[in-house]
Amino acid sequence: MLIKTKQFQISPKELRGIIAVDYYKRMKFFLILFSVLAAINIILSIIQQKFNWWLLYFLGFIAYIVSVPYWLRLQGRTSDLNFQSRYCEMDENFITIFFEDGSITKVRYDHFMKVVKKGDFYFLYMTKAQFHYLPVAAFETEKDMHRFDLFLEGKQLIKLW
Repeated sequence: MLIKTKQFQISPKELRGIIAVDYYKRMKFFLILFSVLAAINIILSIIQQKFNWWLLYFLGFIAYIVSVPYWLRLQGRTSDLNFQSRYCEMDENFITIFFEDGSITKVRYDHFMKVVKKGDFYFLYMTKAQFHYLPVAAFETEKDMHRFDLFLEGKQLIKLW
């Protein structure tokens, strides 16, 4: 199996947006729950004409959930190399990343903790916070993408079902 991707690049702003959207999707339940509780608390406070301190807790938690993506520091989560133009080659043992400046990173699949596929991209996690970004659009063909998915599933890095 040898899969070669097209050249791709992502800016820090685009990556921050992808991470923020993913975060909001995961936190949607809590955001809706605390928004409903805050609305109920506001209505009860108006009806009873009495201030309820729980309202501050609900609004504070909502503000916290909404503001977390703005605190992201991508420098700690990913290398500056991830914002350079690059392409990848995958074989049975390694994923090799060729950067625009001539740098090469060769990583064994054993060094990845997990791989997360979210619609249009893959996050290849080396630690809980450090990852390599790989867009689905970088694959030459859909067949290459499916071969890569099946290979990752065989390595138990991703669950397709």
